[in-house]
Amino acid sequence: MPARLDILIVNQFFTPEMGAPAARFQDFGRLLVERGHRVQIITGFPNSPSGIIPEVYRGRLRQRETIDGVEVSRGWIYASPRLSSWTKSAGFVSFALSASLWSAFGRFSSDVVISTSPPPSVGIPGMIAARRLGVPMVFDVRDIWPEAIAESGRLRSPRLIRILETIEKNIYERAAAITVVTDGKRERLIEKGVPAEKIRVVPNGVDLSRFEDIPQDRTAVLRELGLDPGGFVVVYAGIFNPPQGLDVLLEAAKILQADEHAAATPIQFALVGDGSERARLAQRVQNEGLSRVVQLVPEQPRERIPAILSAASAIAVTLRKRRDTHTVPSKIYESMASGRPVLVSADGAPAQILLESRSGLASPAEDAPGLVQAILTLTRDPAEAVAMGQRGRQHAIRYDRRVLVERLEEVLYSVADAGSTAP
Repeated sequence: MPARLDILIVNQFFTPEMGAPAARFQDFGRLLVERGHRVQIITGFPNSPSGIIPEVYRGRLRQRETIDGVEVSRGWIYASPRLSSWTKSAGFVSFALSASLWSAFGRFSSDVVISTSPPPSVGIPGMIAARRLGVPMVFDVRDIWPEAIAESGRLRSPRLIRILETIEKNIYERAAAITVVTDGKRERLIEKGVPAEKIRVVPNGVDLSRFEDIPQDRTAVLRELGLDPGGFVVVYAGIFNPPQGLDVLLEAAKILQADEHAAATPIQFALVGDGSERARLAQRVQNEGLSRVVQLVPEQPRERIPAILSAASAIAVTLRKRRDTHTVPSKIYESMASGRPVLVSADGAPAQILLESRSGLASPAEDAPGLVQAILTLTRDPAEAVAMGQRGRQHAIRYDRRVLVERLEEVLYSVADAGSTAP
């Protein structure tokens, strides 16, 4: 077993894109390089969540660059600012095709391939690369597709569901190991027939180094965002897509605006990010007269997010109602790392994490009155709010990606070693 691994990652999303899919392997990739490994990644041109490719990348079919020591190979991808299920599907298919070409003909060397989903179609170029190079593949699952999107109502075609299920099953069978982000997802894959010994849990986590040495000028940060530093500021920072269920924040803002005496201090909401729901949410803020209490802040660079979260009075983590309650948004760990109390509006695992860590307050998904009561509880007990933030920070240490990368490294060594000794 070599002390240094050549690792090839296939991931549709990568920096400078925002969100959990890009951040997970931006951090793991950099950390693996720091641990002495060679890391290459096949990815697309950045366009998520806006659907717009930055000018510096436009008009190209492929490109190579190095980011944080990671050797990045980008391939053409269909992108459109007209965000819809059709354009997103076209993006998934186009990346699977271009990444398959990279996998089949690109100049790569590797001891192990990691293919990271969703979408499950990313497993196709991963399998091609693994077969061509004669190495094992690890399939990394952040969300179980097509099950998750079918249950959410975003995918209704029985034929397409069957196709994706066939792809999913083949990938599970051919993967040497499967990594998932929660114990609940591990249990679900076992229910679907995946051998338990094949599945390892590597949580999403957070790079705690990004939350060290943050400037403490909260007033300046909030004023730059158009917020009143003297108020109680609830911040949501992330993707504006349907699964996030961001309407609950506007409903809570409406309730609080109608009862200005509910809290001793003004309460404001800052929604930071971009996505398919942004225009609709902005229109709703305007139509319902919520602009005094709700500020929609443009998407910020990833390096700016820790300062924004740390300037908040509380951080919101929301999900729409869903059948699968084992999904844990990666932003819950970033929220804890900021040292601020967390307000979860979701069912299942996210609420359980808050209960165990005592780092905030939870209310059911889409329950605006429940969220309002949680906010008011924090405003009425500032000392406990501070204590919640401190407990959250301590809990986040267990999910530092500088620690979790060791767990991923163990998986990679085990499959690479088994692959090298196979007959």
